[in-house]
Amino acid sequence: MNPSSTRLFFHSDATALRFDSGQNVTLPIGPVGLARNALRHDPPTPAELENAIDIVEDALTRSRLAQGERGELVTTDPVLLALPGLDAPGACLTRDEVESLFDRLASRALGKAVPASESPHGRETAAAIIILRECMHHLGFDRIRKDAA
Repeated sequence: MNPSSTRLFFHSDATALRFDSGQNVTLPIGPVGLARNALRHDPPTPAELENAIDIVEDALTRSRLAQGERGELVTTDPVLLALPGLDAPGACLTRDEVESLFDRLASRALGKAVPASESPHGRETAAAIIILRECMHHLGFDRIRKDAA
């Protein structure tokens, strides 16, 4: 793990961030809970996407973590490691690539055809993409990579 990486762990109803400084932050949102409470359809409706984003942004605001340059996220979470582009050894996704995954999810929500290989299906996967995207944008992470450990 390089000095500017933060470990990301998903639990059903929480997202844990372990910073290289030793600080641990737990957000009260996780993929299972977000899917259960906000994403009722697969693909989600546009209104469900907006609601889910609002829930994640509220949790990030309550965390009191300021925007900053934080380097990379590192994960071993199976939901994230199944995402296109993060499913190979040594793989990583930049913030722009995560945004592109979200854009494909949003396109599906609008009824546009997106190849399954380019946009994973499932409510919990959609929730994980939303949480990841918002964490990267609001907390200042540049990329996420698969942990080699």
